[in-house]
Amino acid sequence: MKLGTIVFYQRYDDFLTILKNANVKEVSLALDDEIFHKFCGQAKQPILQRLYRSSHSWGFLCGKVNKMDGTVAYKVLNYNNKVNEIKASDVYFALEMDDFTFTHWAEMESEKKIKTSPQGTAIMKKPSNSSIKQSNTVKRMFGMGFKMLYQIVSLREGRPNYPDSNPYNDQWRTYEPFQPTTNPFDHYMKASPYDYSYPNKYHGGQTTFHAVPFFRDNIQPTTFSVVKEMSKTGSELKMFINFPTGIPLSFA
Repeated sequence: MKLGTIVFYQRYDDFLTILKNANVKEVSLALDDEIFHKFCGQAKQPILQRLYRSSHSWGFLCGKVNKMDGTVAYKVLNYNNKVNEIKASDVYFALEMDDFTFTHWAEMESEKKIKTSPQGTAIMKKPSNSSIKQSNTVKRMFGMGFKMLYQIVSLREGRPNYPDSNPYNDQWRTYEPFQPTTNPFDHYMKASPYDYSYPNKYHGGQTTFHAVPFFRDNIQPTTFSVVKEMSKTGSELKMFINFPTGIPLSFA
């Protein structure tokens, strides 16, 4: 699973309660949106949004750990924005954000480090809506001086716009964005699938890079895809499609 995947690993009863209240079965979440609507009579994305709002149940995936005993663990950013380690076997469901928006980003010192103040705090700014819309996804990184997951974004040309009305922007006015003369993310930008109409090109000395932190009040997902393969998904899914209301039984 990719960095930033939303992994559900606790409060399974809460997860089932949300599905029960929506009158859907767990296995049906593996259906694509169109087929889900056909068989369940409702859209799937609102249900996934409800699951996302059950914030104590899940965390953002920050890394994989191969244990000495041969098992696998994950580092996750939990609902308190703290990193903890969980067993991979504890993950019972997972979502990938197909698309999301955000409100703030951190300025970068380099491709591997967040810019900080003399007090050691991250330099956070609130870009304008137009700057957010013009930004391009580059890659996701964990760490960068703080135990935080970040989405690196770029602005192809021109400087980002920071409204003066925001206190962060006023406080950190003198801190400039990361604007390298050579591209530190060359491979990732060439491989970017996110902008087909205008390739994610690098303009030396003009392109700026910024790090979007995965704070839950900063990341605002719009659509999701289910990425966790549940046990016996194939056979259970076929059974669900063939008998959506349950297996018919008859007695002699």
